[in-house]
Amino acid sequence: MKKIKLLILIAFFPALIIAQGVEVVPFAGYMFGGSVKYYEGKLKVDDGVNYGVSLLIPVQSLVDVEINYTRMNSRASFNAYSGYPLVSDYNIENLSTNYIQVGGISKFYSSNTKVAPFGSFSVGATWFTAPDISAVWKFSVTAGLGVKIMLSDRIGIMLRGRLMMPMSFAGTSFYFGSGGSGLSLNSVVAPFQGDFNGGLIIKLGN
Repeated sequence: MKKIKLLILIAFFPALIIAQGVEVVPFAGYMFGGSVKYYEGKLKVDDGVNYGVSLLIPVQSLVDVEINYTRMNSRASFNAYSGYPLVSDYNIENLSTNYIQVGGISKFYSSNTKVAPFGSFSVGATWFTAPDISAVWKFSVTAGLGVKIMLSDRIGIMLRGRLMMPMSFAGTSFYFGSGGSGLSLNSVVAPFQGDFNGGLIIKLGN
């Protein structure tokens, strides 16, 4: 994980240095965890508070490149179907849902006003981790609508709602247990998630 973070910083550090008017947006909000239907039962990820940070790099008057990291800490519960007597219910404590995304924010119109509605779209990776499961990685996309409200030349507020969609092309697998024993479940779907969040815009550069 440390190597991945280092590579990301190395890849984007030059762009952040030369970009004009980069905006840093730490945010917090509420995230809907979603659920996964497996062959043996259903896994429900609890909703919870999420948080993260976005970097917005202007490339045109109406378009910003966005680099985003989002995290939610919650729990999950697995409920087995009655037709699988060898499978039991299971609770996953301390489940971490993580998104890292690269995409764009497009303002709806060119205006000098302090209020700018926008749409956003991004692609990247999502991974789920907990002490008692193997990490699950998925390609993911997000799409959202929001508004930026500038309170001054340097400070503002960003409000946004997003649909967050981990994708499955082969299968989604969770392994419950520890050591050499446990239960492995497979599915061809991943949880559809979403959030509402608000952040503080801090504008750097010119």
